[in-house]
Amino acid sequence: MADNTIGEILKSKSKEVDPLVSEVSVFKQLIKERAHPLDLLRELLSNAGATEVGASRIRISYTKDREGHIFEIDDDGCGMAYTGNLQLPGRLDKFLGLGLSGIIGIESDEFSWKGLGSKLAFQSRRVDIDTCRGGNFPNYSVRINEPWETINNNDLPKPRIAEYPSGRKSTKIRVVGHPPHRQERPFTFSAIKTFLQHRTFAGYTRVRDSSPEISLSVLGQTATIPFGFPEFRDIDFTQFRHDGLRLDEDLATLFVNMQPAKSKTKPVAVKGFITWQADRFELAPANLNTGLILSVKGIPYCSLPMEDYGVTTIRTARPGKNKCCLVVECDWIQDEMNIGRSGLVDSENTLKFRDVVAQIFQRIESSDAYLRFRRLPETEKVERQSDILAMETKQIAERDQNWVVYEKDGSELVKLIREPKNEQEVNAIIWKLETLNALPFERFETLAYIGAAKGPDILVDFQEEKGSEPQLGAVVEIENNFYNYKSHGHSPTQYPKVLCWDIPTSGRKVKLNRTPKPYKYTMNGPDYQVHVFVLKQMEGIKVMSREEIETKTR
Repeated sequence: MADNTIGEILKSKSKEVDPLVSEVSVFKQLIKERAHPLDLLRELLSNAGATEVGASRIRISYTKDREGHIFEIDDDGCGMAYTGNLQLPGRLDKFLGLGLSGIIGIESDEFSWKGLGSKLAFQSRRVDIDTCRGGNFPNYSVRINEPWETINNNDLPKPRIAEYPSGRKSTKIRVVGHPPHRQERPFTFSAIKTFLQHRTFAGYTRVRDSSPEISLSVLGQTATIPFGFPEFRDIDFTQFRHDGLRLDEDLATLFVNMQPAKSKTKPVAVKGFITWQADRFELAPANLNTGLILSVKGIPYCSLPMEDYGVTTIRTARPGKNKCCLVVECDWIQDEMNIGRSGLVDSENTLKFRDVVAQIFQRIESSDAYLRFRRLPETEKVERQSDILAMETKQIAERDQNWVVYEKDGSELVKLIREPKNEQEVNAIIWKLETLNALPFERFETLAYIGAAKGPDILVDFQEEKGSEPQLGAVVEIENNFYNYKSHGHSPTQYPKVLCWDIPTSGRKVKLNRTPKPYKYTMNGPDYQVHVFVLKQMEGIKVMSREEIETKTR
């Protein structure tokens, strides 16, 4: 009884209060959430491209002067009406009202969302608007001076509106000095085009019944921007609706168009491709076309971290996210996007969305088509090696193939190996001659083969002739054709001996000095001398064709 009495007393003393809200401060913080310097173009283009606007032509232009970056969008759509009535605002009222939109219950266009386009436009030195609905409707000319400075002073900008006789249906919005604090180098045509095609309405990821002609002018360079996501333009995703995957082995590419297995799941689709030929599709992070991209209502907005969406082997080195161009399309996740549309907020719906996408990728990564795709490089490698082996076998069998043979003092001719094409085949000659005790040295015994990548090629116990100093673990460099001395990052004094097959005169970069031994040469450095031994000039070493060998051994 006592508790109830205390509860009633406390209840009688409590009251509801209205929270203090500064609309200007809220607008300021929302505007600062802009993630990319070109987000303004994205939002203004979305406004112009909406079905309700009905534009058949959209012109985008960019330049820069002493006031900063200047962006302009001009369309031939329905134009904007002005009523001055907050209860029944026209399109121009909504824009000047810092983006009144569907978030407060007012009917909005196809891509409108929190009035972000007009909010970003106000982060500038000046906004100029010319718009007309055609017919008997007036033409409105609007200027807003220093909107961002005004907002920073905690005040609302005051647009000046002039009314003129009716003109053609159109809307032109020019934003000067956006944002005022940025004075870096001008954007390039390539940078803006790449952004438009991969992060805006211009890069629409779906099929659209009608699309406007979009042109871009950057610092005087002008071109038409083909409508649609560039990497998807030549792909017919309807070809593989049944199982959602199609492997093209000729392109070494797996095409994807997959939805959740459960029909009751809210609509989500993953589409695009994974490829071993990234260069063929011009995939690169700088091109904004790699990894996993979120598309809402057909507009690609941002990249999603693949590891958060159940993507495992696809995002690793086989093949890796830079060989992926995958788009996840989902409209119902729009309300979970952050204000800058650069990512998703933490919410229950976001978690559900992640689970659905993870299920799709689990199906992709466990499919036979994907497993065959991952094996393509191995298959290609085997085929390439088979081709190489077939070619080498064919060459060896040809009648004009030359062979290295050893024949001395009437001894039996020994065929060693074909005339060498590389350092490894020179090694084979050396080791065969070593086994035959046919090298012209008092002692030559291979101790280790290290390889030039790690240092010297071979270490040997070496004595050049009787009476000379024996060397244990002598360093020897192996070359096919000797053109220049390679120290491989070590002091030349560590590598005083070179064994090579031949010393062509053409292309040689060092001078060799002859010695009394026909197979031995020296090369003098500033504080060292290198000894070069030429296998081809050693006694008993000959080069013969197959026909010559057969004639000799009959």
